[in-house]
Amino acid sequence: MGLLEKIKLLFKARKPATDIINEVGQIKSGWKTIPFWVTLLGTLISLVAALEGFIPASTALIATTALTAIYNILRGATKTDITGTKPVVQSTEFWLGVLGQLSNAAVTLKTGGIAPHWLVTAETFISAAMAAGQNLAGQQPSTPLEQATAAQAAPKALPPAA
Repeated sequence: MGLLEKIKLLFKARKPATDIINEVGQIKSGWKTIPFWVTLLGTLISLVAALEGFIPASTALIATTALTAIYNILRGATKTDITGTKPVVQSTEFWLGVLGQLSNAAVTLKTGGIAPHWLVTAETFISAAMAAGQNLAGQQPSTPLEQATAAQAAPKALPPAA
């Protein structure tokens, strides 16, 4: 293979490589990520297990709180370099936070086995994690490299219709 063929091959491979890099730079919707499914299934399993008496209510409270908090922080950290995030009520972080709090409330009502100070602490922790995730997602890129990355990952506007 001559030098000219190698250069032609390099230019042919450039387009697929650019497409792959652009795909990696984009953020997946929350429900398409592994942490989302781990949090959702973990919350539902701990809820059912606590309601059926397989695990203590306090264990379900701790599991649900930890899963929800970690998910919110991870999603916020993932969105730090992206501008134009969704409104809070349209995010998976919000809805998994609501699910976590409802799960904790359901376990408390059904079993009566969670002390109020535990419940308040758990709800406060979930709320703080949700706020931290939102703050992380709301950060603006500060360096030129971060700004270029954010510009590449931002959705492209469609040209006006003729």
